[in-house]
Amino acid sequence: MTWPLGHVRCWRPWILFLLLLGLQGCASLYKPQNESITKIDNHQGYRLTKGNDGDYGDHLIFLAFSGGGTRAAALSYGLLKELKNTDISSRGHTVRLLDEVDTISSVSGGSFTAAYYGLFGERLFSDYESVFLRQSIQGTLIRKLFSPVYWWNAAFDGMDRTEMAIDYYDRQIFEGKTFRDMQLERGPFIEINATDLAVGQRFSFIQASFDLICSDLDDFSVARAVTASSAVPVAFPTVVLKNYSEKCDTSQSNLVRYIKMNEGRDPRIKMLKTRMDSYLNAKERPYIHLVDGGISDNLGLRALSDRIETQGAGYFLREGKPAPKDILVITVNAQVKPERGMDYSAEKPSVSETIDAMADAQMSLYNNETKLLLKNKLTDLQAMLKAKGRHLKIYTAEVAFDSVEAKTMKTLLNSLPTSLELSNQDVDLLIGTASQLLRQQSGYQEFLADNQGRRQGQVLPQPQRSKP
Repeated sequence: MTWPLGHVRCWRPWILFLLLLGLQGCASLYKPQNESITKIDNHQGYRLTKGNDGDYGDHLIFLAFSGGGTRAAALSYGLLKELKNTDISSRGHTVRLLDEVDTISSVSGGSFTAAYYGLFGERLFSDYESVFLRQSIQGTLIRKLFSPVYWWNAAFDGMDRTEMAIDYYDRQIFEGKTFRDMQLERGPFIEINATDLAVGQRFSFIQASFDLICSDLDDFSVARAVTASSAVPVAFPTVVLKNYSEKCDTSQSNLVRYIKMNEGRDPRIKMLKTRMDSYLNAKERPYIHLVDGGISDNLGLRALSDRIETQGAGYFLREGKPAPKDILVITVNAQVKPERGMDYSAEKPSVSETIDAMADAQMSLYNNETKLLLKNKLTDLQAMLKAKGRHLKIYTAEVAFDSVEAKTMKTLLNSLPTSLELSNQDVDLLIGTASQLLRQQSGYQEFLADNQGRRQGQVLPQPQRSKP
């Protein structure tokens, strides 16, 4: 049987599409982009103490940005705008609360905001909405996926969906910047987190993590790190790192030294050692595959709890530096809890409904455990510092949809999708919601009251003089 010429022409695009899809599967090996180092220098590279030299001022402020696509990015952006418009007292001076932020830890959607602020500082407030929040990122990536250029690169250069996203983010959002460009001298330390797929543990884009695989972070693309942090498994292939741990003396790493010295002190430090050791043998693990950071920590809070675990009071007490008098931890939690119709019917839920409900339940349980873990670690830290004669006050606040009282508004917010595309109206809603929810948090209100905090333009109440 022969096919009419017209039928052949109609099928050609689909035959080519399927052929290229198969070729992509054969040619999707893409060279890892991290370079090796031959010596670990604990005073160089993208490290926590490089910017502030261990001097935190009066206040140590830690922000955690959760996952949740553009929903999380807009909510965290709204938080930063609120901090920008709020003043507090620090060392006898009135300063913007935003300028007192020391660390931002982020995963997935929250990493776009954190990385942009770390690279461009104040430009966040003039450019970020037009560059990212109000762009149809998801639609653009889908269109690129079906472009002839992409399929040509997929067939012959090994490009896959992840590399396509990295290229787009690098060109259109992060301007080709690397971690060397992070503004450590002026801004907070940005800790972008992904998940090591093989072992299910958090992997942070900081030089201390790269020391374990004898690799340099300074020249590593920020777009590649953010893509790893937000690479939803299956939808996006992994971001791959080469493990060079045989090329340098990893025992010179401060992190390796500390954990080996203290592994018998606490079961969790022993667990951290097990995680660390998995990177120190390049023969057994020559490559590290990274995916969405929300899998191992959807709140971004475990970076702080792990830091307290590994460094204890030493994280806050640096030789020759005054200790901060208080800590403020603000979590932006963009998790949604959509209404489920299964409870209104005897009809059994579909497979997709069941999977969604299971995933949401597991995430909620894990998030609650993460918050409880950090609470306990902060309490332990207070006790450690008190034993050294230092009194530290701790304030916590969470920007989350659970705090919204109006039922209609809560339902609307919980219906927003986890995607890289929202309407302008939804973006405006999220930015305003972040500001409003933060101001309602009792821990945040107490912090402001104790530190002469006020929104710019707001007049502080004058103390009443007693009558003679």
